[in-house]
Amino acid sequence: MNIKRYITLLSGAIVVVALSATATAQTDKSTTKSQHTVTGCLSGPNSEGAFVLKPTEGRAFEVGGNDQLKSHVGHTVKLTGTWAKSGAEIGENESAEKNEKAESAEHHGVAEKHFKVTDIQHISETCSEAGTKGMQK
Repeated sequence: MNIKRYITLLSGAIVVVALSATATAQTDKSTTKSQHTVTGCLSGPNSEGAFVLKPTEGRAFEVGGNDQLKSHVGHTVKLTGTWAKSGAEIGENESAEKNEKAESAEHHGVAEKHFKVTDIQHISETCSEAGTKGMQK
């Protein structure tokens, strides 16, 4: 085998290995959910069995997936976790969740957000006035 052909084959193999490693790294990155932190007033559970977090600014959303949430109802908390695609991921009642599609019409077509809690940090025994506005769902 001549040396030029050997170098060409070797170079091609190196390129293929490098591209494979890049594709694998991108695949691994996309399957990992990143952690987020949210702070607000915790209430619930609601009729779907999920807890509701009302941040000081913005719209309330459903949280779940952690048994310790029940001991923080009425408190200001800082929650760490991931955004979930459905209420089932946070332990929401399956039959009640089926009604969620009908309820989205009540919310002008805006789907409810779901947050799966992995850690709870207690901030205050009470909620600020700003955090309690709009708590009714």
